[in-house]
Amino acid sequence: MSMLPRAREHRSGFTGTLACILLLTTQLLAQHRGDNLAFQGLAHLERSGAKALAMGGAFTAMGGDLNSIFWNPAGLAGIEQLSVSVAGHDYAALWRENQAYRPNRYLVTLPFYLEGLYIPDPANNGILDDELAQDTNYVVGEPELGLEPFSKEAADWQNRMTDSGLNSLTAAVPLKIARRPLILALAYQRQSGMLDYDRNDTYLSPHIGSMEYEVLVRVESDTGVVHWHRFLRQRSGDIQTLRGALALALSDRIQIGLRLALLSGETEDLQTLSKVGVFDIYDDNQFSFSYDTLDTEISGTSTFSAVELSAGALFSFTNFDLGFSMTLPTTVSRSWTYETAVLDTGDVIHTKNSGTDQLKLPPTFTLGLRFTPAEQYTFALDLESIPYSQATFELASQDTTHRPWIDSYSLRVGIEYRAATFLALRGGYQYVTQEFVTDGAAFKTRGPAANLYNIGASFRLGWLGQVDIAYNLLQLKYYDSYYSSTNYVSELVNRLTVEYIYRF
Repeated sequence: MSMLPRAREHRSGFTGTLACILLLTTQLLAQHRGDNLAFQGLAHLERSGAKALAMGGAFTAMGGDLNSIFWNPAGLAGIEQLSVSVAGHDYAALWRENQAYRPNRYLVTLPFYLEGLYIPDPANNGILDDELAQDTNYVVGEPELGLEPFSKEAADWQNRMTDSGLNSLTAAVPLKIARRPLILALAYQRQSGMLDYDRNDTYLSPHIGSMEYEVLVRVESDTGVVHWHRFLRQRSGDIQTLRGALALALSDRIQIGLRLALLSGETEDLQTLSKVGVFDIYDDNQFSFSYDTLDTEISGTSTFSAVELSAGALFSFTNFDLGFSMTLPTTVSRSWTYETAVLDTGDVIHTKNSGTDQLKLPPTFTLGLRFTPAEQYTFALDLESIPYSQATFELASQDTTHRPWIDSYSLRVGIEYRAATFLALRGGYQYVTQEFVTDGAAFKTRGPAANLYNIGASFRLGWLGQVDIAYNLLQLKYYDSYYSSTNYVSELVNRLTVEYIYRF
């Protein structure tokens, strides 16, 4: 069996490069933790309202507040004065990943390359690793031990994205119909939560792990070829939502509401795949490494649109209220236009593609409870279920990196303490499961959970109006497990919201 590296047909010019576009397509489809651009960032768009956010989003059973237009339209029926509000926010998201490869009985020294402990010399392209190990220049660095795997010190990379500016404008007008309160409300919301980032500096195709990734493919002469790339996917943009709501008090104890939302927005999308080199793996677990170059960049825009209809009800009792909210099935469209550039040894091929994808979302249900044991205290609890497993995707092009979403659940609790007539203090907590399953997870119907911690305050300024402040901290940590490696991923989001309310 020859120990020479395989010939790379794509070095022969544009004909070979066209073949490599097809090869790259296969590589993109070959590995999770490197999904193609689709509906990333859409599943957990933030709602608005400083008071509601300070109480952890436990607002389905709360009434008499402009924030209800975002959470349960029935709660608007308690508004007694013409009211307007404007809110702004400062938003920062931080992503980190620590990919930890570990030696084992299979390809013992290959993790040294992937961890950066050994930097191969280009002059040694194609030479077996065990032959290089006999050279005094084969120097392997010491790994850093004892680091907390999700920490900044352990991370292979981190990325931060920020946004600030106007968040929402809201207005509500109280009317009467058959002597019953009727409220008309309108809200504009600019959601900067359409942020997404994913990166994998050791994107292997096929992957050397055997769990979740396909088993290493061997070809004739018992030789396998593993391509090593650096993968990056990034999305940023705004989603604008215009909401109109109608709320009616049927009696002193029963309120109902309807809400229509029009969603639209555009994001800038980027996806790159930069080749580092190739591992040739032989039948007795020997391997050689050769540097190679082939860069692919996909860039362009996605335009999102949807029409959403929601209904809610609120039932009031002596010391507690019950709330219910439901969002009907919704179809989200994504029209995309991308340009693909492939750079191969100085030659560049540009291609343009466009299409429209659709995401058909199932109904969402939320139950809420508000309990007021004393005049100064209010406790709130929300339970929300989004059966994402029933969602269907209609993609314009075949994409085997796509995985179905799974159900998401949210538990939200909040408390308000009215310390004085001019001051209210608030706090909340939210536990929400994600719509994806981590690689290697024992349970395939349960996603990792994010924890949100919330605090806030409200200041009444007399005839000048009212100012509400909310601070939210989101923490999400999970890991993907394979026999060859473990990927530790964390996301941290800080959000400060300030809202001014005026009642006429």
